[in-house]
Amino acid sequence: MRRVLLCAFVAVVATKAHASAPCEGVERGEGAPSLSARVAAQLHDPKARALRTFTYDGWEIVEVAFGDAQNAFVFYSADPLSSDTVAVWRGAKDLDGVSQAKEWTVESAPGIPNQLARCFAVRVTAAR
Repeated sequence: MRRVLLCAFVAVVATKAHASAPCEGVERGEGAPSLSARVAAQLHDPKARALRTFTYDGWEIVEVAFGDAQNAFVFYSADPLSSDTVAVWRGAKDLDGVSQAKEWTVESAPGIPNQLARCFAVRVTAAR
């Protein structure tokens, strides 16, 4: 009986360790006015406003609103206030599911940490 309970406990712990939440470890924040100004200048759109940020291991993804248009996500490999964009996601209807969204992310933002790419992919596909 003890052996069965021990095996069940080990299986549960291993499963929880392997199946971490998609955004575990990703720091979330709100867009500041200085970030909105920077993103608006980079995207050449005065209506652009930073809504949220997702930060992990030095990388940052900024969710941007454009008024009536669909939100976009801007990718940075360093502090967005002092670096250029790496990639911009404006929504792609031809991508289907988390795996394709993550694949796009990894190809478009080379070097992005896996955890942040997975978090982003889950976020944009859950919004559909």
